[in-house]
Amino acid sequence: MKAMTTNYQQGSVFYTRLLSYLNRRPKNIHHLQSSVYLITFEKDPPLILKGFDSFEKWDRQRELTSLLKQKGFTQTYYIHQNLMPFQFEGKWYGSIDYLPPSKKKFRYSNQKDRLEGIQLLESFHDVSEHLYIKAPVFDQSKKWKERLSLFKKNFSYIRQYVSGEIIKEWIGWGEWALDGFEKNQSLWNKEKKVIIHGDCAHHNFLRKADGTLTLIDFDLMASAPRCIDYLQYANRISNHLEDAATMLWQIPQLKKYQSDPAFLYALTYPTDIFREWNRQNKSSSQLHSVWKMTVEDFSERMEMNEKLKEKISSLNRK
Repeated sequence: MKAMTTNYQQGSVFYTRLLSYLNRRPKNIHHLQSSVYLITFEKDPPLILKGFDSFEKWDRQRELTSLLKQKGFTQTYYIHQNLMPFQFEGKWYGSIDYLPPSKKKFRYSNQKDRLEGIQLLESFHDVSEHLYIKAPVFDQSKKWKERLSLFKKNFSYIRQYVSGEIIKEWIGWGEWALDGFEKNQSLWNKEKKVIIHGDCAHHNFLRKADGTLTLIDFDLMASAPRCIDYLQYANRISNHLEDAATMLWQIPQLKKYQSDPAFLYALTYPTDIFREWNRQNKSSSQLHSVWKMTVEDFSERMEMNEKLKEKISSLNRK
């Protein structure tokens, strides 16, 4: 992501509060994205300034990153605890270690990156399993019901770009997957709850300039079995695999879930299709990419879902 230098007027409220917060004058303020800024100084190391949705979210992530460091998990950033966040326009701004990025970005299209990413998640879970942090309890069924309901409400909007038959096919798979998942998700209660990351998008895996892969952005951290993160990860990498219904199980961390009906049902739930179209109803900036995954990739996705459905049927016959 290209940084953009932002020149604030010295009399602006944000700049004034930032100066008071830092207790020193920055050299430059680079707007990276949304409410995230890179702050540089003449002599001191740079830092990241990030806006959190609430003080509680800042405090929860402060506690998490601090405990992770104490337990020896160093592949993430550290939220500065000696500087209390300041509030501005509904956000609480706190500072974070700046991790110099590598020119070689982490990509799910790269097999080596895919394996390294899930290994990093596993290491994170191994540590977070022993952390006692008050975090929201993740409810997969509730989230998917809301996502499916909104997709149905957006039917007339989506119908402008996609045939009604294809939309109904996606809805049908969503309903089938959700029903099967709910009937089998009790199997996941056998897994001990950990603190999950909650957002396994590729941009939350940052490779540092020294080559170290790090995990960032814990806005959606929650208490849940680790398979929730693995399910997200599997969904994200599936379209980069030639035969996802078969190749996913070659990944050590996913192998045990090939006989888990809840996991298999969940893989057929078109979470990315629903998520992106629900966002499109607010903004059409990524219309071509979401149309492509809905229409152009339809046949390939249906083939994967049918293989997973057959796998579920074979488990039920045993």
